[in-house]
Amino acid sequence: MKAGKVDPQILNSLLDKLKTRSSDVLIGPAFGVDAAVLKIGDTLVSVTSDPITFTSKDNVYYLFSCNINDLISMGAKPAFLGVNVLLSEDVTEEELKRLFEEFATYSEKFGISVITGHTEVTPGLKNTILSGFMMGRVIKEVNPYKIHIGDAIIQIKGVAIEGTSILSREKEKELKKRFGEDFINRCKNFLYDPGICLYDVGLYLLENFDIHALHDPTEGGILSALYEVLVAANVGAYIDADEIFVYEETKMICDYFHIDPLGLISSGCILAFAEKEEAKKICESLKERGIFARGVGEVKEEKDGIFIKRKGELKELRPYERDQILEVLE
Repeated sequence: MKAGKVDPQILNSLLDKLKTRSSDVLIGPAFGVDAAVLKIGDTLVSVTSDPITFTSKDNVYYLFSCNINDLISMGAKPAFLGVNVLLSEDVTEEELKRLFEEFATYSEKFGISVITGHTEVTPGLKNTILSGFMMGRVIKEVNPYKIHIGDAIIQIKGVAIEGTSILSREKEKELKKRFGEDFINRCKNFLYDPGICLYDVGLYLLENFDIHALHDPTEGGILSALYEVLVAANVGAYIDADEIFVYEETKMICDYFHIDPLGLISSGCILAFAEKEEAKKICESLKERGIFARGVGEVKEEKDGIFIKRKGELKELRPYERDQILEVLE
């Protein structure tokens, strides 16, 4: 099998085999669903698991951010983190100390307690791999099953923030020759500004607006994310890709490598689903806070299919089989 996400049809057939379910599992494993939701007494808790495999640079920040984003997408405020630290055989003690210092830093920054985990040197690894398991209390029930026909689809922050940062770091020497040092430094800093973590903007959305669903575009970019969440919701949609916002720096890097920014790993962007009037309020409020937000589509009935207009041409939406970043890094 090729690197990247498993084919949706294969994945769905595998998930169907997981029949043993507790009555306390309100939302379990499913294609297009970011995390699980459990009922523990009278409390709803969301849990998720995410590894960091694309890069070993800033990997602790990536670990916190990617797991935070999944919980935000299920309406939860992150609280606890378990982490597996799988070290390559050439790791130094200083590098290990650096990892745990960063765990402490981001634990304090986000108010998330690191509660358990496992650390080992693993034979055969090229780079250190971190895998996280995060839990948080649900503060608003948002998930794909609450999407309504007629809902507006809102893009918040630009696409491929994460992909822009990774490519500028992993291909720094090559890109610096083409675009210069200032440009590359700006792209590398996309990790933090506009940033891949949705903690602040996510909690603002959950605490202030009537949102039906949130979804975090990761591998496969915004096109795959749209497909995932709409299929999970059993709805159709009309999407205007010409309204999807791409940062100028991202366009330049993607043009250089001949890849599609809409298929590039996109942590930092988030999709929101809400009634049209509420969507207007969301976009206006976020813009006042200096955060990009724009309607890019509308939810339709499932029988209408999922269609996307791009450069004036209307086609049925198909996700990328694998993330565009792999076309560059492999």
